[in-house]
Amino acid sequence: MTLIIGLTGTLGSGKGTVVDYLIENAGFVHFSVRSFLIEEIKRRNLPVDRDSMTLVANDLRENNSSSYLAEQLYLQASKQDKPAIIESIRTPGEVEALRKKGDFYLLAVNADSKVRYNRIVLRASETDKVSFERFLANERREMQTSDPNKQNLSGCIDIADFTIDNSGSLTDFNTQINTVFSLISDSIEKKYAGLKRTDNISWDDYFMGLAMLSAMRSKDPSSQVGACIVDPKNRIVATGYNGWPRGIDDDLLPWTREGSPLEKKYRYVVHAEANAITNATTQLDGCRLYVALFPCSECAKLIIQSGIREVIFIADKHSDLDTFIASRKLLYLADVKTRKFIPTQESLLVDFDKINK
Repeated sequence: MTLIIGLTGTLGSGKGTVVDYLIENAGFVHFSVRSFLIEEIKRRNLPVDRDSMTLVANDLRENNSSSYLAEQLYLQASKQDKPAIIESIRTPGEVEALRKKGDFYLLAVNADSKVRYNRIVLRASETDKVSFERFLANERREMQTSDPNKQNLSGCIDIADFTIDNSGSLTDFNTQINTVFSLISDSIEKKYAGLKRTDNISWDDYFMGLAMLSAMRSKDPSSQVGACIVDPKNRIVATGYNGWPRGIDDDLLPWTREGSPLEKKYRYVVHAEANAITNATTQLDGCRLYVALFPCSECAKLIIQSGIREVIFIADKHSDLDTFIASRKLLYLADVKTRKFIPTQESLLVDFDKINK
């Protein structure tokens, strides 16, 4: 589960400093509601100012949901393999929605109004070029409302998990940020202490991984294919890989794909599927077969005769050849299901030294 910290707070309170600190010291990835809105404002050909930001944000919430903006950024953040910070949370509805996602914490930042105004004057962004009176008026407009689709900073600050005051020095502010992050880290650690792993590989990844591992036993220099047969209770029944029939010396027959039929490997090789089926020491009725390449018609016959009911494959790159056209026809007529393998991760690593670490 990705750790996500939501950031709320008053105008010019130092939310950007929190973002910078977490990026530099804790490897966070940053997602900004402000940036999201500016893109939308420009798309609508509106002036980039505080009024437009409020108008567009309220419009997006009213036409979608009170949590729309934060949830759009959450979708982006959840795809990362790093902790993320979402800036700026402005409605209690956003907080409520994000808390349902899992490891989410809301951090509020506040400071004296004059201190904050002086900061935004120095910041001089497109939306901050206003007088002190306008600054206070903008803040009052965003602080409180009964409309769930409009900004309610006060409501967000009230329900924050942690609040930091940034009226003092930068050193004091950074110390507070570090303390809060440590508390969050401790909370996450305690939450998952003693619980089972949730990042274990899927059954499909496991069995196809075994098929691919079996393929590494093949001595074929051009094509290494493995197969794994599994019963309905997810018990491994047999594995196999492409090679010569049992008992034949690996050096006595050709491994090449070139030459006359008797000079090429194809008349002699036993495919991975056939080896796995003949290696089985039990009935295969109702079993599944995992294999890297879609079976040829000869293997399809064996699959059907053995009672295997499903074939899971990675690639069907020779689908235009007669033997594979025939294979699909045979498997279809015999009601043997076929499906393409969809991995949940790009690769599996077998680290023999891991147990020693």
